[in-house]
Amino acid sequence: MGILLSLASAGLYYFIQIHKKTITAKIALFSNIIAGALLTQMFLVQLAIKSSRPELIEEASKWIWDSINHIHYGLDVAWDVYIFLGTILFAISVFQHPKLGRIFSIIGILISLLMIITNIISFPIPPSREFIDFGPLIGLWYLGITIKITFSKKWIHQQIK
Repeated sequence: MGILLSLASAGLYYFIQIHKKTITAKIALFSNIIAGALLTQMFLVQLAIKSSRPELIEEASKWIWDSINHIHYGLDVAWDVYIFLGTILFAISVFQHPKLGRIFSIIGILISLLMIITNIISFPIPPSREFIDFGPLIGLWYLGITIKITFSKKWIHQQIK
């Protein structure tokens, strides 16, 4: 999933660049590439932790287990910071885009801000335990963008000519 995020972000960057070249979109691309790498790392650490968990946890080892769990919590927050930065900068970049525009922009900015605020408040524990986790809504925002780009093939070909 992390690699797909990086590749899809490159596609979004080039789609934005067809209309207007911006440094904001370039920074968003770099941020999402880092987010994709961190997401992959987080998933692999989670799998490693789950595969090494002993069935019976003694009282002394419970503290060790909780400490190890905080490693992937930290990676989760690191990925959230980069996906926040990439999403909010992409959202700003599409504000005046003829095919994406203000609605995608404002929704992306709002979801990004809600996601990072809940992550900061709930740190170091992921927000899904205390608050609404806005991460899935960011995923839906990117899905909406992808669908809109898919239906913009005619516009893309007109702009490239």
